[in-house]
Amino acid sequence: MIMHHPTEIKSVLESIKMTCKNRKIIAVFQPHRYSRLKFLKKDFASSFKNSNLVILCPVYPAGEKIDKNYDQIAFAKLITLNSKVQVILIKDEKDLRRFFIKNLISNELIICMGAGSISQWIRQMKI
Repeated sequence: MIMHHPTEIKSVLESIKMTCKNRKIIAVFQPHRYSRLKFLKKDFASSFKNSNLVILCPVYPAGEKIDKNYDQIAFAKLITLNSKVQVILIKDEKDLRRFFIKNLISNELIICMGAGSISQWIRQMKI
C-alpha cells in the first residue's frame, strides 16, 4: 500500500484498529526519502499508536544520497517512545521474509506502508 505520510499512516491504522479489534496489527514501514523522514520524523514516530508491532525497513532513498547521519536504531527508539509500540529492525527483503516465517502465528493483519520497494518485496514474497 502506498502510504508514506504520517497522517495517512495514522488514519489507516486507526480505521483498521476499529474494524479488526481482535487481530494483531503489524505495520511494516519503509520510510521514503531521507529528507522527508528528517522533516517529518516526530510525526512519523507518533503515527503507529494503533499497531501492535512495527517492522522498520531501511529508508528507500528515491534518488537521494544516503544520509550518513540517519540512525535507524535511534528512529526505532523514537517510534517506541512516541507510539508505545515495539519496533523490529530489518535490513532487507530476505530479513523481512525470515521474520514472517519465524513469527507469524495466525490471524495477524500485516499492513505494509511506504512508496519504495516495499510493494515489490511483498508481491514477490512466497511464504
